[in-house]
Amino acid sequence: MKKMLVAGFVIFFAGFFIKFFHIHYNAVVMLAGLFILLAASLIAIIKKENNVNGWANLASAFWLAMLLFTIKFYPFVSVVLALAVVFTLVAVLTTAKRKAWKTLTFPAMCLALALTFHLMPADSKYHLMNIRWSYEIDTDFATWDKYAWFLYQNGKHDEALNASAKALQLATEAGEAEWANFIADHKSRIEQGSWTTFR
Repeated sequence: MKKMLVAGFVIFFAGFFIKFFHIHYNAVVMLAGLFILLAASLIAIIKKENNVNGWANLASAFWLAMLLFTIKFYPFVSVVLALAVVFTLVAVLTTAKRKAWKTLTFPAMCLALALTFHLMPADSKYHLMNIRWSYEIDTDFATWDKYAWFLYQNGKHDEALNASAKALQLATEAGEAEWANFIADHKSRIEQGSWTTFR
């Protein structure tokens, strides 16, 4: 069981690491790690082999799931957050009965990591996870366009306009006429102050 848990954590954080470089399938890798973690945690809880560790690892898995939902901007992050809080409370209660407080170390670390990214402004988070170290940012017009959206949403209209202009330039250079028109519409909405939805 321990090897299964270690494998789950290693796989998840490998996916998290490659996300910084915008390498494809990072979400699939993270999801695979989460699946292994959830399976190992549930097996431990059901078999009652080690309830304390089982609940603590389940709480950790849900905090990591929240991290995934946050950095990928998936919907229902508040639902995952609520589940993470519930399982953390259960882990705390089961730990308190046996006074095995060290068991909560990793859930606490996962909680801190997830909340750090969750509380980060959307444009800063998007830049960190999709632009800063991306290996394809010099040609990735779609990412620049999405970045312009997050900047605009946070009231940084001048920066949004610059990001949108960069996206439009890259799309035009790539000969992507449909994307260029799509981005030009976004740029126009930034200039007019009327960009209300991304699509």
